[in-house]
Amino acid sequence: MMSRVWLVAFWSLLAGVASLPLWFTLPAPELPTETEVQRLDNGQWQPATLPQARLSPDGWHYFQVNLSTVDDDNPHLFIPMVSQRAIISLNGTQIFDTTQRSGMISLASGVPALISLPDYLLREDDNRLDIQLQSSNLVPAYLSALYVGQPEQLTPYYRTRVFLMEYARFMVPSGQLFMALVVLILWLYRPQEALFGWLSLLLTSSMFIYLGILHDLFPQILGMMPYFYMMGSSASPILVITTLLLAGITPPRWLKYATVLIPSLSILAGLSGLVPELQIVKWVNAPLNILGLLAGLVVTFWAVWARRSSEAALLLFPLLLSVLAALHDYALIRLQLDGPIYLSLYYRPLLMIGIGMILMRRLGLSLNRLDNVNAWLTQRLNEQEQELSRLHEKELQEAASRALSQERQRLITDLHDGVSGHLASIIALSERGRNDQVKVSAREALEDFRLVIYSLDIEDGELRVVLAGLRERLERQLKRLGITLEWSMARLPEITGLTPSQALSVLRILQEAITNAVRHGNASYITVTGRQTSETQAQIEVLNDGKPFSEDTAHSGNGLTNMQRRAHLLHGDIKIESLQTTTRLTLQLPVKLPEL
Repeated sequence: MMSRVWLVAFWSLLAGVASLPLWFTLPAPELPTETEVQRLDNGQWQPATLPQARLSPDGWHYFQVNLSTVDDDNPHLFIPMVSQRAIISLNGTQIFDTTQRSGMISLASGVPALISLPDYLLREDDNRLDIQLQSSNLVPAYLSALYVGQPEQLTPYYRTRVFLMEYARFMVPSGQLFMALVVLILWLYRPQEALFGWLSLLLTSSMFIYLGILHDLFPQILGMMPYFYMMGSSASPILVITTLLLAGITPPRWLKYATVLIPSLSILAGLSGLVPELQIVKWVNAPLNILGLLAGLVVTFWAVWARRSSEAALLLFPLLLSVLAALHDYALIRLQLDGPIYLSLYYRPLLMIGIGMILMRRLGLSLNRLDNVNAWLTQRLNEQEQELSRLHEKELQEAASRALSQERQRLITDLHDGVSGHLASIIALSERGRNDQVKVSAREALEDFRLVIYSLDIEDGELRVVLAGLRERLERQLKRLGITLEWSMARLPEITGLTPSQALSVLRILQEAITNAVRHGNASYITVTGRQTSETQAQIEVLNDGKPFSEDTAHSGNGLTNMQRRAHLLHGDIKIESLQTTTRLTLQLPVKLPEL
């Protein structure tokens, strides 16, 4: 609701500004005016009164003015408005030509003039001004009342008119060119938006009337101005197409053809010489332009009324003023109104403002849609992240449960293979009355059970702690047997990824290696050494001075097979070498153990 209020207030302000040319009169110097002149009509001088308006274009008009006594020093002549070219002579000597300071011929409106009256040409009693007035193409000639005074009295009024009648009008083609480039760039980036393409053509085709600005560089361009007017008439059907697109209606194909046929046929008719070019512009192109504006206004009003189109509402007021300005200007061409000021040029910025507001509205809507999509995507992403987090947590729990189950199964297997075997031996030996062997088997079962229990309390990176515990138990056992144990793990790197079952596998391998050295090798000296062999590999070596290893011993039981199996589960390897007087077992391990 507030946006509509601001929009109404904005257009109301522009309406007030736009209506100024219809009722507001620029302030004039508070000096005596020269209004009584002589005009050459049919070869005779006739009395006339300034201002002179509705003078036919494309011809010369001659005036004589007898100035009152000029007593001031450094007097100046101020002409508030003249259209379009004026040659001023004082007492028979030319002193000024407006073409030397004005480049507004193509823009078809009057210009002011401030002229110094040279002292050496002034007479004491009577001074005559001769004014030759010419207007080109369709612009009617115009001559306002004259003022004579000092520069400081006239300059403020002159500068005000220069700004409004020249500088302000130069801003219009600059702004329109900028807007055309902006819309063209938008269309190049979004070619699927047909509206942008037609808006760019509308702004470009309606700039042909400005080409006369270049007459100083290309004097011959003035003779081509009627054809530029004809080319600019393509803006009429383009405007209708644009309003249809704003209303959500697909333009008919014949209307698109008209954008080329209207200027083409007009130019061909002008080049044929059958009809004067200016008459074609006056009776064909100008009425078609008005008809196009009226059709665009009707379509826009229907889109606002029937379809509640917000974009069409932004163009309704500028189009209404453009229609009024076009009717006003056509009446000037037909010499039905006084004054040389064409309002279309001044009202065109309103149309550009409307187009700019449409573009900004579409940009704002696109940004809003983008923000909404981003918010929706952010929400969906958060939901997906929460869902993934939940699934990940669930997966971690399931993985932990599976790992725990696998660990439990491996420990049960180790207990079954180790402790249960010892218990079975104890039962068999006790039944046979071999009490000494029962005692040994019971001790082995207890040690095996302690080994399993001790491995359960292991954390990652504590392999050397586990090995220290094994060393402590082995030293006591080997000492009773009279076997020397040398143990060195200072150079063994930290092994990561260690689980209780993996720690138990390492302990089992070393325990089996030392047990074999004692039972089968009759060793008296055993050395256990750990070291790092590469960045990714570690090694534990068991060396004994017992009887060298033989293949028969390897095949006599499952000990070596179990050691190889456990080493492979660790992604390691077992190597046994028989030397001349010793046997060496090497366990190769990765620094980072695999996940089981």
